[in-house]
Amino acid sequence: MAKQTGASSLGTPPDTYLYALARVGDCLATIGSDDALRLFDPALKPVATAQPRNAGLSCLQAFSTSAFATAGRDGVIRLWDTRAKQAAHHFSEPQGRSISALASHEHIIAAGTESNKEGLGDVSVLLYDTRHPAAPLRNYAESHTDSITQLAFHPSQPHVLLSGSTDGLVSLFDINQAEEEDALQQVLNPRSAVHCAGFLTPDQAYVLTTDEQFLIHPLQEPAEGVPPTPAVDFGDLRPKLDCMYAVDLLRQPDGQPVMACGHTGQRTLSLVPLTGPEPWGFGGALQLPGAHGEEVVRDVLLAGDGAFSCGEDGWVRVWRW
Repeated sequence: MAKQTGASSLGTPPDTYLYALARVGDCLATIGSDDALRLFDPALKPVATAQPRNAGLSCLQAFSTSAFATAGRDGVIRLWDTRAKQAAHHFSEPQGRSISALASHEHIIAAGTESNKEGLGDVSVLLYDTRHPAAPLRNYAESHTDSITQLAFHPSQPHVLLSGSTDGLVSLFDINQAEEEDALQQVLNPRSAVHCAGFLTPDQAYVLTTDEQFLIHPLQEPAEGVPPTPAVDFGDLRPKLDCMYAVDLLRQPDGQPVMACGHTGQRTLSLVPLTGPEPWGFGGALQLPGAHGEEVVRDVLLAGDGAFSCGEDGWVRVWRW
């Protein structure tokens, strides 16, 4: 069982939700419903607060070794230098559309837009080269028909980008290809709106849907005449993990993937290791008692022998085990 060793609201106003966490070196960051980016240290001491006007922050991403990237409803991606504690660069979505997902690798930032109306061409997966910020390097606008909820670069092949959407599809692009028809390499169909998705192994992707379904999809192209390998379908995680909702599958640099899930009625947050492969399964849960009370946990960040969590109670909490 984990022990809570610290908690702070970081000066957030009452009734503020905290959406996400990210870390660059010894600097951590969170964004909230008050449209503020807050930087703080591992002891939860506030370092700086920025509140870009009318930004509607909804995305937070670690970028490089000294910067965070944010984006939101104003369609602007901002890079925040942790040393200068201010926005160093910004990149605009050409049509001013809301940005609902971010990912980065080296000097490339991927951004996904939010849907205003369902249909082809309404949403885009955009790629920016931060060395040439005037316009997007790529604009893939025909592969999704609803808001982009997740973007992730392949861990060993960074030219491969995964995108997930509320249209119930996960797409894989070769971003070396300018034409979308050539770039789109594979489409996965979890049959429900995508909450979170990413690469589990170099040849497997995971998908967690908004109705708490969890699937692991193979990424290998089957040989000619060989039927494709079906996805490992865990079904609804709620009865399996005794939870009310799943937060995300957390990745550790040198360790098992861990599913973070919460139960507001029991006031618990659980970290459940994913064991395997062949077959994949779940191990014993580590309980984080009290969690964020009756409020939903929005994000969890693993940190060696502990973790940070944030939630709809407007607090960041530190856990050790």
